[in-house]
Amino acid sequence: MSEDFDIRQLRVFTALARTGSHTATAALMHVTQSAVSHGMKRLEEQAGCPLFHKKGKKSHLTPEGRLFLTKVQHVFESLKEASAVLEGALTESRGKLHLLFTSSIAHRILAPVLREFRECYPKVSVVVRFEDTPQSMLEIERGQADLAVVLEDVNFRGLTSHALFEDELHFIVSPMHPWAGRQRLNLSKMSSEHFLLYRRSSMTFQRVEDYFLRNGVHLSSYVEIPDFEIMKQLARLGLGVAVMAPWAARKELDEGSLVSIPLPRHPVRRRWVVIHQSGRSLRPPEQTFIGLCRMACAGFATEGFPESPATGIIVDHGPHHHHHHQEEEEE
Repeated sequence: MSEDFDIRQLRVFTALARTGSHTATAALMHVTQSAVSHGMKRLEEQAGCPLFHKKGKKSHLTPEGRLFLTKVQHVFESLKEASAVLEGALTESRGKLHLLFTSSIAHRILAPVLREFRECYPKVSVVVRFEDTPQSMLEIERGQADLAVVLEDVNFRGLTSHALFEDELHFIVSPMHPWAGRQRLNLSKMSSEHFLLYRRSSMTFQRVEDYFLRNGVHLSSYVEIPDFEIMKQLARLGLGVAVMAPWAARKELDEGSLVSIPLPRHPVRRRWVVIHQSGRSLRPPEQTFIGLCRMACAGFATEGFPESPATGIIVDHGPHHHHHHQEEEEE
């Protein structure tokens, strides 16, 4: 038996099995009755046995024909499934991906991530918007975006997160700022300092505010700024103390136009993640995007901080706590 069956003849075969009529089959398949007859004769020769027997004007399947029909139907079902898989893959490779970023992380990783993503999925359209973590969480929950790069939150209900990296907030100041050359930071006098903080709606502002409250520091003078680039410009001009992760100011720290000072006493650590709705499978483009984000962030958690005069600072809580200097240094 030859296995080189013609797919067109197999379709004619299934049509004839369904109609039992050469005339109806010819009309259904848009061929002549002669083509139906010759095609079935050729198919039976390949099969090595009769597939139909005539009874009046009707063609009926033989036992071998019924068995063959079952196998042919399975073949067509498999072809249909394969076509659906290819169609789905094509749709994914030409679809649209809605992404949310916080502005700080976008400045560092968005360009390289999108460059590599385009190489993998040149026909996928990408829509990017900048939102802070609370708003991003809300939009992901509502299905208004596919993925969001945000800070981890304990309120990730109904959301799935994929870890990227951890960082720690620092004071970022001009080299001319008094703190840049001090070996001791007086927490009791921090209330008189002017701070440059990211906007109040952000999780970073909440974490910074909690830090100062925990250490008894009242923020009497600060400005909320919606962009880290502007924060760095103001810090370089000596117009305040910015609070951000060192990776967000890597260029300025490397060139020496800014100085990084670890927050005394209680480090403020954060975890960056990619989130999406729970209970759904990620499409291949989404999986690729998460992987590219991890690659782009690979060095953030381990970036070395440049040596500065403020390294190894001692915390001073004011005139009534001088005897705790050594203890605070060792915490």
